[in-house]
Amino acid sequence: MNLFETNRRRFLGLLTVSGLGITGISGLPAQENGVNESPLVDSPPVLQCPSETGITVVWAVRKSATGWVEFGTEKDKFDQIAHGEQNGLLPYQKQFLQIRLSGLKPNTRYFYRTATAPFKYITAYKFERGEPEFSNTYSFTTSGNNKENASFSVINDTHENQKTLKLLTEHLASLGSDYTVWNGDLVNSVENADQVVKAILRPADSPFAAEHPLLFVPGNHDYRGNWARELKLALPHWSLTDLRDQETTRNFAVRNGSLALIGLDTGEDKPDHHPAWAGLAKFEPYRVAQRDWLERTLNKPEIATAPFIVAFCHIPIFSSNPNANGGDTLEGWASFQRQAGNLWGPILAKYGVQLVVCAHQHRFHFDPATPERTWAQVVGGGGYSDKEQVTVIHGHVKSGKLEVVVDELRSGKELGHWTFEKRTT
Repeated sequence: MNLFETNRRRFLGLLTVSGLGITGISGLPAQENGVNESPLVDSPPVLQCPSETGITVVWAVRKSATGWVEFGTEKDKFDQIAHGEQNGLLPYQKQFLQIRLSGLKPNTRYFYRTATAPFKYITAYKFERGEPEFSNTYSFTTSGNNKENASFSVINDTHENQKTLKLLTEHLASLGSDYTVWNGDLVNSVENADQVVKAILRPADSPFAAEHPLLFVPGNHDYRGNWARELKLALPHWSLTDLRDQETTRNFAVRNGSLALIGLDTGEDKPDHHPAWAGLAKFEPYRVAQRDWLERTLNKPEIATAPFIVAFCHIPIFSSNPNANGGDTLEGWASFQRQAGNLWGPILAKYGVQLVVCAHQHRFHFDPATPERTWAQVVGGGGYSDKEQVTVIHGHVKSGKLEVVVDELRSGKELGHWTFEKRTT
């Protein structure tokens, strides 16, 4: 940060603007001007939507504020600033701030901190702005293909249970995986911003994704509730450049070292015409659009050349039980998603995807690959109640192989351990 930027911020923190001129400059601290009366920042930063050259930082605020991110490749030397401007406007929000860092270098460690300044509009030309609050210094490493080792961890079906979240975030911290995949049903239903902050951005008061990015995969419960359509304020959609992909901005494809991670969205566990949705659901054509996205994505050079590909979706897309509910009946709820399996399963096999990681059933299960279905499927346990399994599925590539382990946290037992060879497709 240069001297001009420092002085400009100090100056703006003291002034009130009206019309085209300055009507008053107060030497009182910001707290006495009414803009810093209570804690401003409501969560640690949460890294999301990572790529080789960019990453999005999201954090919660308790009242109207603006913010920015200062960063650099040396600790405590923040020589770059991401302002988050869009169409000439800098951020100004009441609940969540999102700042995209772009122009980064692949496979490079960056240090960063967030800056948050209270900002109160009085009229169009009159406002109050307080001094910025700075977060702790954190770091992250951008993805890159020029390394072999890579890792991920998966949690799912947390349903706002803070005891479950405490177990999970502590275990995630001990693993230190490159990415955390939150594989759906983060909440029971999405009702308001405060709920999202507590259950997602600061689960168990942990900075769980301040240094290792979060990859969000929606579950059926994450589409329910009065505030579900606003969830993107805290969990941003991916920015996709292909116009054909504009319906699939919850899908992701991340390449890190020899590992590619694919995110798919199974949507609701009931058919679109189910009365529970009162005509407000269109998940069936959405799954068709994802089929086309998946084929295009698996053909991209950065994904096609990955020795290991793992896909993630909330509802399983295969069941060995011929009587299992496939989400296409008005009775009950889906134990697997038949339409998604029929649409996506052949494509996953065609391109040699080794593993599909699922959730939803609230109990661990593993389906090994077969000659007819060449990808394996693992299902994580859920933590809705204090009696259910709480699992972390984690995988890492080393010595030219992908090892995947399932840990059950209540018992401390390992439920499964598999090794996958490099793709031959």
